[in-house]
Amino acid sequence: MDTEQIHRQQEIEELRVALESARTYELESITENVRTQEIVEVWEDLSDERQGEVLSVLSPEKAAEILANLPEDEQPQALDTLSADRAQSILEALDPDDLADALQALEDYSPERAETLKGLLAPEIRATAEELSRYEEDEAGGLMTPEFVSVGANMTVSQVIRFLRRASPDAETVYYLYVQETDGRLIGVLSLRDLIVAPEDQRVREIMIPDVIHVTTDTDQEEVARLMADYDFPALPVVDADGHLVGIVTVDDVIDVIEDEATEDIHRLGAAPVDVDYARASPWEMFLKRAPWLGLLLVSMSLTFNVISHYEGLIEQVTILAAFIPLLIGTGGNVGSQIATVVVRSLATRELETRDFPKVLGKELITGLCLGLSLAAFMFVYVMVFRGDFDIAIALAITMILIALCANLVGATLPLVFRRLGIDPALTSSPGITTVMDVVGLLIYFQIVLIVLGHILEG
Repeated sequence: MDTEQIHRQQEIEELRVALESARTYELESITENVRTQEIVEVWEDLSDERQGEVLSVLSPEKAAEILANLPEDEQPQALDTLSADRAQSILEALDPDDLADALQALEDYSPERAETLKGLLAPEIRATAEELSRYEEDEAGGLMTPEFVSVGANMTVSQVIRFLRRASPDAETVYYLYVQETDGRLIGVLSLRDLIVAPEDQRVREIMIPDVIHVTTDTDQEEVARLMADYDFPALPVVDADGHLVGIVTVDDVIDVIEDEATEDIHRLGAAPVDVDYARASPWEMFLKRAPWLGLLLVSMSLTFNVISHYEGLIEQVTILAAFIPLLIGTGGNVGSQIATVVVRSLATRELETRDFPKVLGKELITGLCLGLSLAAFMFVYVMVFRGDFDIAIALAITMILIALCANLVGATLPLVFRRLGIDPALTSSPGITTVMDVVGLLIYFQIVLIVLGHILEG
């Protein structure tokens, strides 16, 4: 940890101590010049009462920033510590998309409290929030904000500039101006830079970009994030089914989406629960979330017992065979999990598509064979050095080749098959691949042993 990080941690710790120990009337002076994110970092360490006091002394705008940065399931409790008038002022200071999310969380927590606070909101603010709440959270409509700047196609550059100066639009970004027809349809986009350098008498229609990259209200959030990453957009317009501009998705919202989606994929790859906040979850909640996954894996892994039981007689004849079982099936699981992780990530970043299946199959066939040969060489030498049994060394080497090849193909192709079937490829988790390869690896192992050592066993 470098000096800057240590200094940063010391500052955060000093802020936590100050907020915990300060008298109520001292909180305003303590928080006056503190960044919002720094308060968020120590928020969990404060009592409910102290959290309410902090929100009470801050300006509505700063308190709204804190509320927007809290997990949605914590927002209702934070609002519950405030008077109705104070909660109203903070809610009205939120961006429309954050307000819609906060009201939805409050509705789930306490419908009565939510209805009371909704009734206190300005009618136009409440109407906007209710309009946004109609959309699913994981779609563009649930991410967008209705605060954008739009101009008419027939306006001149000088008219647009006067409009911007006069209106001082309250939008999350004014780097791009969206051009609409009189009926509200999106027909173009204009950057602030192009506006500034254009002649004052030129029409917007003449300098706008007519081919606008946009999404619809029901576009999945992953697709929204991909488009913004591919085109490096700070904002992306959202239209309804008729092409009318209804909002924009900004880059700060997309960063949250990318983080959430990456977290979800990582959890699924480890067969871990995806809808739990580890830092805040109780041991009982973690048990309830993890037990079903582990129970399912346990049932599936019981298949390995059935396979071993079937070949019990073979193991009794050549006892040393049992010693190599963990090594072989462990290798199969490792190889399969390794390539599955790479392919799932490549699918998530759109480096791979389902149409690339033949290319992936060919590449991993060669890669798996090379891995298998290298691991087989190691296994052969290992057995000869420590056991000195040529027949067993040959059997294990052949087994290693087939297991590595099979694991590589399963790990590479299963995510593609899942994507083709419309299933999240991340569900091809490492424990899942390992379980499959345990069974397949044992079947390969015992069949190869029967073939290679057949003359010994018959004797």
